[in-house]
Amino acid sequence: MNRLSQLKMNTHLFATDLGDLGAGEFFCPNCGAPIMTSDKQCANCGFDLVAYREGRPQPATSTSASATPTSEAQSATSVASPTSSAATSASAVAASENSPLSQAATSTAASATSTPDSALPNVDERVIESAASAAAILSAIQADENPEEVIAKLKAATQQLMPEDLGSPASAQPESSASLSSRREAHIADKTKDISDIVDQVRAATDSNQAHLLPEDLKLESTAASSAQSATRMSRHEKATTNDAAASYTAQRAITPEERAAASLKQDATAKATASEQPDEPAAKPTATQKDEPSHSSHKSKRKWWIIAIIVVVILLGAFVFGQQYFSRGAQLDRAFAVLATNNPSQVSQIMASSSTDLRLTPGNSRPFVRFTKANPQYLKKSKAQLKQASSTKDGTLGFIKEGHHFIFTAYQLTITPTYRTISTDLPAPSIYLDGQNVTAKKPAATQKIGPFIPGTYTLKVEAQSGDKTLSRTVHPTFLVADAQTIDMTLKPVTPVVHSNVANATVYVNNENKGTLQNGQLKLPALNWEANLKLHLETQIAGKTVKTKAVTLTKATNQSIDANFTNLPTKAQTQDLLNRLYQTAGNATNANNTNNTAALAAFFKNGTNAAAYKKLATFISQARDSNSNIDHTDFKVQVEQVLTSNDQTTVNFTVTYTTSYVQTAGLQTRIQTYRYTGAHLTSASKNLQVIDFGSHEEKTADNNAN
Repeated sequence: MNRLSQLKMNTHLFATDLGDLGAGEFFCPNCGAPIMTSDKQCANCGFDLVAYREGRPQPATSTSASATPTSEAQSATSVASPTSSAATSASAVAASENSPLSQAATSTAASATSTPDSALPNVDERVIESAASAAAILSAIQADENPEEVIAKLKAATQQLMPEDLGSPASAQPESSASLSSRREAHIADKTKDISDIVDQVRAATDSNQAHLLPEDLKLESTAASSAQSATRMSRHEKATTNDAAASYTAQRAITPEERAAASLKQDATAKATASEQPDEPAAKPTATQKDEPSHSSHKSKRKWWIIAIIVVVILLGAFVFGQQYFSRGAQLDRAFAVLATNNPSQVSQIMASSSTDLRLTPGNSRPFVRFTKANPQYLKKSKAQLKQASSTKDGTLGFIKEGHHFIFTAYQLTITPTYRTISTDLPAPSIYLDGQNVTAKKPAATQKIGPFIPGTYTLKVEAQSGDKTLSRTVHPTFLVADAQTIDMTLKPVTPVVHSNVANATVYVNNENKGTLQNGQLKLPALNWEANLKLHLETQIAGKTVKTKAVTLTKATNQSIDANFTNLPTKAQTQDLLNRLYQTAGNATNANNTNNTAALAAFFKNGTNAAAYKKLATFISQARDSNSNIDHTDFKVQVEQVLTSNDQTTVNFTVTYTTSYVQTAGLQTRIQTYRYTGAHLTSASKNLQVIDFGSHEEKTADNNAN
């Protein structure tokens, strides 16, 4: 409820006529006792209410009857001690205030007692009109009006109350009319006093230039004062009833409630003016307090508004400083990457958005990126450092761009760029699966484009039919925006043959066991070729597991793979050793050269004591003999296999002898081929030497050159 509604509820306008029997429960016009509209006679004095209502004179018995009820009313009044006491106190207060209205009421009561035929005073018509105008203005106030408009109306009503002389009271009113007028006068005086007090308070609030009516600006009378006023009114009514019982009705004319309200309001204003000139009297103190209160409240209100304004400014400045720090680009970037570090797909999909409208980021499709960052935490650190300096990472995968505002501060959004890939196969209609989801094109072809999808680590699988076999390939690639856009997923069977310098090593293809070498070789079953299909061997040497270097398989259907252990004699090393040995022997067979048997002995572990050395040395001596007609002999070696088993290395090789004769002999060039199986070599590859040529020597060819 607003202040105006409170004012109107607590302000009883003087629109009630105590003698109007059609308005509910009021007082008897003769004795002042409470009556109802349905009553035909006053229960207290027997006054004929029907005749009074119809304007007829009272019956003949009303005079004698009126005396007894009056006495009874007086006795009833004396019995009601609380009411009488309250009325007496109220009368005393009114007398102490020296109110002209109280004096007028007392004078009227006295004249009514002493002179029953005295008449009411003649009231100036201007006063009556002013009071009526003020009453009309106050009655027109509505509860929903603007406070400024209410104040203006109250000022206008105050200006209507002209301080004119109300005249002297008459004493010629009849008994009932004098009693009724006295009660009306007391009632109207109380009501107009309430209005006058409110008008003074509103004027004080208006003079202090306050924009709105606050509860402390307008103060109604306290409960104690209200109780005193109620007691005063009751006392006045009872006193008037007692004094008017013997008075006669000789009024010149009836005075309306509005006229009496205006007169009372004038007298009350005159009393206040008189009281304000006497500061020592108690009656002047409330007026002084009421005048000082708005000024004090105004200063207090202004000071309160200044404090509130300063607090608001401090809060706004603090919020601005905090917002600048909290919503800075660096702080928002730190919070975004802190969420990425949680590796939680639900949280990651909330703080990161797709840079393309073709794909919306969800917890499901963000899992590959989380899988990648979890396995590569350095990628996040590197990307964060790049985004502090630029709006996107160097690989183009992540971005940090402006996206709206947080209040007055710029908002930034972490974005990820979707990617596409082209899958290439050599079969016409392959099926493609990405993380188990079929992403095959509507029209399958050997080359298909898939996407868009979020960058990250995926499981990519390709299947296709080749004849009566189903070929498939599964890889786990990482797709970033800057990576190659074409993925080779060729589906083709290959059957490689593996050779090694170890007799019984185990063969692995992409770390999968494919079998064990038999006598240093193995033909593998058909494999699905892959771009990174790698093969290596493992074996035990001196109690330790030794591996060969990985060899990448080609797309060739039939291919031979040499996978040798580098810390053991290899085929190439053996080939080089035997080539140098037989070249030295060939140079020694030429008669024009020195028979350098010492250099030849260095190739054998046992030197000149080796059986193989002695055999070659004998052949050289025979070739250098002049009777042999040999000009020189050339040797050509071909190593077939070198195997190491149980710390012993064997070699299988062939040697072709090409013997040229002197021209005078007339002999044709002779070509002979010998094959050695199981020749032994030392196991140290760094100092490789021949132990012997084995026990098996076979002549495979002996021809003359044409």
